[in-house]
Amino acid sequence: MNIWRIKIIAKLVLSRLPLDYRKWSYIGIFKHGEMDNFKYAWSVLRNHFLKLDNGEYPRWKGLELGPGDGILSSLLAPSLNNGSVDLVDSGDFVNKNLDKYKDQINSFKNFFPDINVSHMNFDRGMDSLLSSVNSKFYSNGLTSLKTIKNTSYDLIFSQAVLEHIRHSEFIETMEECYRLLKVGGIMSHVIDFKDHLGGGLNNMRFPSNLWEAEWFASHSGFYTNRIKITEIFSICQKIGFTVEINSIRKFERVPIERRKLAKEFKSLSDYDLATSGVHLIMRKPQQ
Repeated sequence: MNIWRIKIIAKLVLSRLPLDYRKWSYIGIFKHGEMDNFKYAWSVLRNHFLKLDNGEYPRWKGLELGPGDGILSSLLAPSLNNGSVDLVDSGDFVNKNLDKYKDQINSFKNFFPDINVSHMNFDRGMDSLLSSVNSKFYSNGLTSLKTIKNTSYDLIFSQAVLEHIRHSEFIETMEECYRLLKVGGIMSHVIDFKDHLGGGLNNMRFPSNLWEAEWFASHSGFYTNRIKITEIFSICQKIGFTVEINSIRKFERVPIERRKLAKEFKSLSDYDLATSGVHLIMRKPQQ
């Protein structure tokens, strides 16, 4: 049996066991990214921030979609031109061990001694820590986005997250991001189009009536919405964004035979199927 099939079966079974996310994350299963590691978090944050006026933007406000396990984007944002970053995710996956964050910040100070790290309050719990860096954490995904006031952010960014937004919520999520972004603000999104099962396109074998079924997609750890690059362009341009490619990655060759695609995907272009990842910059233009 193919490895990707084994992964699907295993994760479907494991996701039904009565263990919470933090226990799975601790042993490396269903882990949501590496944003609890200061080197990775700083690299990601800085990469997206530099798209905002080449890093010259003063006292900026950002929103990270899908921070996963860590809040280090928020803790490190003040070190970049007095910024602050709110966090929104589809659940509360954040590591609550404040000692871990204190250790990560101390490691950051040692690794980057010339970068000023703002005062952080580690003494009164997670909410107080986030408040000390002018940040908020939202854990109800699209529902949370709808509670935030218009034009709140200069920058909205994500790192390998947009592909995990449920297909049924993708357009509305992009519409909310447009509403939340200030005029002239930008979105910076790194998107991974691979199948998250083995680095190919095996997710394209399944018809949507199975792939999008709640029992199949929810909390399984392998779900991607299978929205390809040309469709993302189309959706976001219709909403009002200008969209440009900052960088793009291609498979050496399309990793699946077209005949093995689900019927609904057989007409996809070679361009869509050959694109394995992209970094998109979306701007909310002056009215």
